[in-house]
Amino acid sequence: MVTDERTKPLEEWNRLERENTENAVVSSMLLATLRISSSLDTFNNWMLIATAAITSFMIANLSEIVEFIGRDGFVYGGYILCLSSVLGLFGKFMGLRCKMTLELSEAVQVTFAEHLQRYKVEEEKIQNGAKFWGISLETGLRLDRILQEYFAPFPKPIRWLAKRHIEKQKENPQIAYLSQIKGLQVQSYSIFFQSLLFIYFFVELFFSIAKI
Repeated sequence: MVTDERTKPLEEWNRLERENTENAVVSSMLLATLRISSSLDTFNNWMLIATAAITSFMIANLSEIVEFIGRDGFVYGGYILCLSSVLGLFGKFMGLRCKMTLELSEAVQVTFAEHLQRYKVEEEKIQNGAKFWGISLETGLRLDRILQEYFAPFPKPIRWLAKRHIEKQKENPQIAYLSQIKGLQVQSYSIFFQSLLFIYFFVELFFSIAKI
């Protein structure tokens, strides 16, 4: 197929518009996926409350339970509950991290759109003035300066990690959601193994009873 040179700008425009729209759709899908974190966090709360209630009951009735399931069963069950709680707290931390980044992202999107809308009006006036004087001005927003000013108040390790992440993923159009998706995965794994340990606690409990 022979490509007409005159249609190349139109083809490039079409390609860019398709890619931008596809990237926007993927971003909205990732954003919707991240909202699962709140449901996981609710389930995590239930698990932590149940674990705390069982632990409190075991401590309050220590002598009776030890007599019923044996010392080894009590100690081993306590270890399982402690490990389950640690995973639950870690999942809680990752859920809080995901919630904070979501709220930050949504707030930035709103304020960024407002500032961009105002800037477009001023940019049009500046471009008209430049056209009047026959000069060319670069009026696009400087993303590197925006990021530099944003990260300036943060400690050096955070600035280094942010810069490293941006450099590594700068070609990825979904860079804003990559770390959040990883956080969601860690939260999911933590809660999954927390649940397995919670179930294993009852398996071990009945196994200890059966040995008596």
